[in-house]
Amino acid sequence: MRYGLFVVMAGRQAGGPETYERSLIGALAELDRENTYRIYCLSREAADAVRVDQGNFSFRILRPSIRWISIPLSLPLALARDGVELYHATFTPPPFSPKPYVFTHHCFSTFNHPEFYDPLILARLNRLLLTGLKKARRILCVSQNVLDLTAERLGISPNRMEVVYHGIEEQFHPMDKAAARQWAKQRCGISRPFVLFVGRLDARKNVARLIEAYHRFRQESLCDWPLVLAGRRGWQAGQIDAAVERLGARAYVIEAGYLRHEELPLLYNAAEMFVFPSLWEGFGLPLLEAMACGVPSIASNLGSLPEIAGGAAYLVDPQSVDAMAAALCELYSSESLRAQLREKGLARAGEFSWRTTAQRTLSAYQRAACG
Repeated sequence: MRYGLFVVMAGRQAGGPETYERSLIGALAELDRENTYRIYCLSREAADAVRVDQGNFSFRILRPSIRWISIPLSLPLALARDGVELYHATFTPPPFSPKPYVFTHHCFSTFNHPEFYDPLILARLNRLLLTGLKKARRILCVSQNVLDLTAERLGISPNRMEVVYHGIEEQFHPMDKAAARQWAKQRCGISRPFVLFVGRLDARKNVARLIEAYHRFRQESLCDWPLVLAGRRGWQAGQIDAAVERLGARAYVIEAGYLRHEELPLLYNAAEMFVFPSLWEGFGLPLLEAMACGVPSIASNLGSLPEIAGGAAYLVDPQSVDAMAAALCELYSSESLRAQLREKGLARAGEFSWRTTAQRTLSAYQRAACG
C-alpha cells in the first residue's frame, strides 16, 4: 500500500499533538518496512521534526506556506499526483479530499468549551473537524471519553471509531534526582524542591485557578516550595498575570517557558509533585509523562484524565480552589501517599507505548483500505 500522512502540528512547539505526530511516524517506521509512506508537511520545520531516514518514507513540503491555501488546494493535488491510496489526517483534514482517509480526533473541547479558543480560529477549525468526522473511513479517538462524546453529541457512528491511545517515549523514566535538580538549577534557576505544571499557559489548562489554590496551600502548609509553570503562553495568558499580581505570588510562581522535548524528563524528575488541573483534555500527555518519571501527581477529574490516570493519580475537582489546595496539602504532608502514587503511576505509564499506538494505527489503515 501507498500511505500518506498529513501532519499539521509538528515543528510548531505544539505540545501533545506535535509529540503524537513525531512519535507515531517514528514508531510506524520501526514497525513497517514494506508499505510506502509519503509525509505531507506545511514547513521545513515540520519535516525536520518528524524526520525518518528510511527508504519507504519520503517527505513533501506543501507550497505555498500559507496553510489556508495549502490545506484545501495543495494537499489534495499532491495526494492525487503521488498516487496515495489512503492517507491519515493526524490533526485536521482538508475540506475536500480526492482520496479516502483516516482521521485522528484529539479532543472534544472545541465543541463543548468554545470559550477556550480564539473565535477567529474556532469556526474554521470546527468546520474542518466536522468534515473529518463525517467523511473519514476510520476515526481514531485518543481516549474513550472523546469517542463517547463524539458519538453522543455529534451523532457519529461508533462503528467508524476506535480508541487508539497515545504512547510514552522511553526517555520518560525515573532518573537520579540529585542530577535532575542540578540541571533544574542551571537551566531554570530553581534551587529548591518544587511543584510542577507542564502545558500551554491558557484558560483551558486552568492555570490561574491553580495559582490561587497554590497560594492557599502555601499559607496552610507553610511550604516554601515554588510552583514552576513550564510551557508556552496562550492567547488568554493574561489571566495568569492577573492572578499572580492579585495574590502577590511573583516570588514563588516561576515561569520556565517552553522547554525542548529532550529537556522535559529532567524537569519532571527534578519535581517533588506534579499537578495538572486542566478543565478539559482529550488525552493529557503531560500527566502520563509525569507518572512515567515517577512523580506523584494530582490531576483533574474532568475529561479524559481519570481514564488516563487509571487510579494512579490524586483526582480533584479543578473548578474548586478549596479542593485543589486540600489535595496539595495532603500530598505534601504524606510521604506514604506520595510513595504510593509514585509506584502506581510507574505501573500505569508502563501500559502505554508508541509501538502499540503504531500497531493499532496500522490495523486501522488496513481496515480503512478495505472500505
